[in-house]
Amino acid sequence: MNHLKLESRYVLQCKLESDAGLHVGTGVASVDSDAPFLRQNGSPFIPGSSLRGVMRSTVERIMNTLAVGKCCTLFQPGVPGCDAGNQERRKELEGLTSRELDERKGTLHFCPVCGLFGSTLLASRLKVTDAVFPKGSSRTPSRRDGVGIDRDTGAAKEKIKYDFEVLERGCQFEFSIQLENAEPNDFGLLYIAVKEMEQGFDVGGKRSRGLGRVKLTGYTVQFFDQVPERGHDLRAFLDRGMASADKSKFEGWLKEGFTRLMEAR
Repeated sequence: MNHLKLESRYVLQCKLESDAGLHVGTGVASVDSDAPFLRQNGSPFIPGSSLRGVMRSTVERIMNTLAVGKCCTLFQPGVPGCDAGNQERRKELEGLTSRELDERKGTLHFCPVCGLFGSTLLASRLKVTDAVFPKGSSRTPSRRDGVGIDRDTGAAKEKIKYDFEVLERGCQFEFSIQLENAEPNDFGLLYIAVKEMEQGFDVGGKRSRGLGRVKLTGYTVQFFDQVPERGHDLRAFLDRGMASADKSKFEGWLKEGFTRLMEAR
């Protein structure tokens, strides 16, 4: 959990494809639409924070099923032994200065999920970039209509018509996942996230309309790691850059981490 050293870095360059229409709204109406799609430099994108949030909630749900009481879950009481999940302990530690907190690092304890995704006491080891269109590729959102529904009658309300922007099915995006100073548990949690993303997951809004389904269609891996058997350490990285990892070998490392995580339940 020491962020003062750089012992490993794994970067997954990922490809994402929408299996349904997609709406990631700005929350503010524009001159063209009541609910425009979020844009960056004029181009629609999916925020990395949204992808990372889905990854965390997915991992939390699965770990709370497979290893009950071993990992914290957002908005729920923390598990015993996790300083980030214990409300009283967290408040006590949040009152310390950065120097005082750093001096106590050896005595702090975090569950695997808080250790990977971070908390108010610990910086995350996992970073996720925005998902953008591949270079040279672009799609323009279409506009769909909606109406307000009267909750009492179940019928459309008068004069409550609106529109919203949607990227149609089949859009392709690229984004990256970066994991630094990976610990064995991190590989196990990343294994869960990757497998679920390959099956498909939901992002954005209007999900009750059937929107938001996307899936991970492929990825490549580059890395360096001070673990000798990985074969590419920090010095090699400084000399030659990150090495490309064989995907099947990398998935083997993830699965080993997941197996150890389950055995430690």
